[in-house]
Amino acid sequence: MHKQRIQHPTAWLALAALTLLLPGCSGSAPDVIFRGGTILTVNGNNEVVQALAMRDGVITAVGAEQEVLAQRDSHTKIVDLQGKTLLPGFVGAHEHPGITAVFNGAINLSGFQHKTNAEVWDTLRREVAKAPRGQWIYAGGLDAILTPDLKIPHRKELDVIAPDNPLVLVSQTLHSFWANSRAFEAAGITPTTPDPGAGSYYERDPQGEFTGFVAEIRAAQPFLKELKSPLKIYSRYVDVLDGLLANGFTSVASLGYNVPPLLARVAASRNFTPRIRQFFYLVEDELNYLPKAPDSSNPYFAVLGVKLWHDGSPYTGSMYTTAPYLDSPLARTLGIRGGSHGSAMITQDSLTAQVKGYTAQGWQVAIHSQGDASNRAVLEAIAKAGPLPGTAPAVRMEHGVFMPAESVARLAALGVSPSFHIHHIKYYGDALANSIVGVVAAQQILPVRSAFAQGVQPTLHADSPMFPPQGFALMQTAMNRATGLGLKLNAEESITAQQALRAMTIHGAYQLRLKDKTGSLEVGKWADLQVVDGNPYTTPVHELDRIRTLAVYVGGKLQYQAP
Repeated sequence: MHKQRIQHPTAWLALAALTLLLPGCSGSAPDVIFRGGTILTVNGNNEVVQALAMRDGVITAVGAEQEVLAQRDSHTKIVDLQGKTLLPGFVGAHEHPGITAVFNGAINLSGFQHKTNAEVWDTLRREVAKAPRGQWIYAGGLDAILTPDLKIPHRKELDVIAPDNPLVLVSQTLHSFWANSRAFEAAGITPTTPDPGAGSYYERDPQGEFTGFVAEIRAAQPFLKELKSPLKIYSRYVDVLDGLLANGFTSVASLGYNVPPLLARVAASRNFTPRIRQFFYLVEDELNYLPKAPDSSNPYFAVLGVKLWHDGSPYTGSMYTTAPYLDSPLARTLGIRGGSHGSAMITQDSLTAQVKGYTAQGWQVAIHSQGDASNRAVLEAIAKAGPLPGTAPAVRMEHGVFMPAESVARLAALGVSPSFHIHHIKYYGDALANSIVGVVAAQQILPVRSAFAQGVQPTLHADSPMFPPQGFALMQTAMNRATGLGLKLNAEESITAQQALRAMTIHGAYQLRLKDKTGSLEVGKWADLQVVDGNPYTTPVHELDRIRTLAVYVGGKLQYQAP
């Protein structure tokens, strides 16, 4: 008996569709296969494999070269890594692309480039002389730690430098500002203007006159309106996103002081196609951007939650700490009062209410908390908020510079995940130990290894523009714990290369609630990956920051290639 031939056209269509879904057939074959190098998956076992395939922006195969190549067809592009390393794109868990774009429009007085007091003020005077009369002038990067002999000027000295222009100087930490008389006038700040509170204020002398010093960004906001004009920062924001891609970042979380969401989305697009993933946390004066409910439908942009401040910076004396600040020449230059402790910028009841309210609506809450006293108070407020609803982590703790051991354990108990501002060690560790908080306090800094041990999935961040967003440099500091002068701070909290890479990739995805979509090279995840010229697992620690990103793919599309 002869088998009946299928004649019905819909049956042929069904058979064709089935054929397209079969492995190795043209319909399911990969668009691209990477081979010929080292592939770090950063999966649960930190597996290293030989090949990776992707199709339509999603990873379809990871494993042995022969097995992955067996899935190709005539249309598959084979990329020979030529001995290079393929790894997940970095997930920037805590950066500030908006603020970076804003201050990229300012005169650069950074201690990274100006090593002496004379260099700083000579540069400023030259640039002020070029400005038209009446134009706002901004200068950023002022840093008494990276420029050791820096002398901070009084308002009247700034009046001499810029008698005809409003002039505003911004510290490298973004927590301290200085302004001349014309800037105070143009900003509408008079001697009777009340301080904004919450640790933010306009410093006055005993006669009630402004010294020129402005503490914390809340008080500085009236001075920054001209610098923050969206029309002026658009091209700079594009440049910032391009810089993140060039450093291997495929996703970035912007933790407050953002550009308008529409501007961010347009700036991140090339030919109407997004080229990097952006995730926003909004501060108080941005809550008009907060959607009615969380929406994760756009894989390239989402508002994830809100950012709250519990304390300030060690370099203004506004970090809330148990150990008193030292009375030292540097501390006095920074305006820190010896013997002080800083204080909370928000009451316990208010913090508890906000954590409870926002998380109940499905939003994440990211809390800036640097000092040990702040850490304890924040965790107590979170505990009072009760069991946190929704997808973990409901709350993140940002910076955690002087986080005590008992707070690390409590993070785990409460389901809170920390992001560590690790470069405080590299750039400011010597000053912290010798001039700001003392050696004993400094030797308890940034407990990253303990956070791994507690399973709270910590991340590392640069807090750009404070420090450059360079993932391998962040990993290096977390591994060697070395200050600029070679002092090892809290060396037992050093982590391995595998842990450091997890902190820059899969842990960041976890904190952004994207762990099932990105952060590791696994089947079904977005093809967000980078090709680099060294293997971070085998590169000596002192050379880790020399690894360079050669190519970056976001959603399977090449978005950066090194020149």
